[in-house]
Amino acid sequence: MKKRVLAVLLTMTMSALLLAGCGSKGETAATEEAKEETAAETEPAEEAEEEAPAEEAMTIALLLSGNLGDMSFLDSANEGTKEIAETYGAEVKVIEMGADATKYETNVLDASDAGYDIIIGSGWQLQEPFQNVAQDYPDTRYIIFDAAVDYTLGDYSNVYSITYKANEASYLAGIMAASMSETGILGFLGGMDGAGINDFLVGYIEGAQSVNPDIKVITGYVGSYSDSPKCKEMALAQYNQGADFVFTAAGASGIGTLEAAKETGKYAIGVDSDQAMLYADSDPEQAELIPASVMKNVNTTLVRAYEMILDGTLPWGEEEQLGLMDGAVGLSDNEYYQKLVPDDVKTKIAEASDKVAGGEIEVTSAFGLTTDEVTEIINSVAP
Repeated sequence: MKKRVLAVLLTMTMSALLLAGCGSKGETAATEEAKEETAAETEPAEEAEEEAPAEEAMTIALLLSGNLGDMSFLDSANEGTKEIAETYGAEVKVIEMGADATKYETNVLDASDAGYDIIIGSGWQLQEPFQNVAQDYPDTRYIIFDAAVDYTLGDYSNVYSITYKANEASYLAGIMAASMSETGILGFLGGMDGAGINDFLVGYIEGAQSVNPDIKVITGYVGSYSDSPKCKEMALAQYNQGADFVFTAAGASGIGTLEAAKETGKYAIGVDSDQAMLYADSDPEQAELIPASVMKNVNTTLVRAYEMILDGTLPWGEEEQLGLMDGAVGLSDNEYYQKLVPDDVKTKIAEASDKVAGGEIEVTSAFGLTTDEVTEIINSVAP
């Protein structure tokens, strides 16, 4: 009996030892396998591709043919490049070149030598400097706005030109002014006598005549884009001759017209930027006399151009003419427009805007007109 019990106990002990040995061997194998898998996951794959380096931010030089603070298209351009910097991380250098045009080409050369990826220039004053410099720097890209290089003069495949159909937005301003005028006399002051400024004038006259065929428009030119005292004097003269609206396309000079409007209590039409809103906080009395501004949305067109560069769709080597259909120009619509402009006039303007954008109304442009033809248009509405 004792021998049987001892045998059973011996058998159970050996079985337990065998089972323990099997379990230990299995766990060790599993552990080793797990370690190998973990090591494989944590070790970098030898054949994995290296991560591509982040693309460097583009560098941009904005060359302004004047100074900031014009409350017009130079400030608008600055806002556009600010947005590009904030949204896309571009590095922007703003260069205010002042009124001395003899230095403009030197500034273009300096910016080109500095190695900026993109050089942006404002207005017709940069046309010739860009034409003289751009071909020598084929790896630099140039954008000129509110003017175009002459692509027939050489290889300007690295230059993109933006021009604005200011005549279309001015047509809407003419409708507004003629509809609201109590005297039947309007005023217009341009910075310089040239196609770019006369494009505003021709559209303004045509829009006004669409409302009142007998409308009268007093026309003058300041001869400067930075002489606001002279502009104020000329605007006061037009108001004193019966004009109850004066539209001024003269850059910083136009501030003089706004001051004259405040002094006489009559209306001014702003240009390039939403000028009423620029005074909304600092001088509400001034803002109340600017029912609308003819907008050149330089800021949005520069952002658009940069986005097209990123997309690879910008038409380098070409001029693009942008108008109402593109959202590049228009009449400002703000609290003062809503308050000061009668509803029926707003309806007229909205209908005309749709027709111009859709091609149903074709507004005459000063570009392509001879000096005599422009003079004939001016004389046809002279008091």
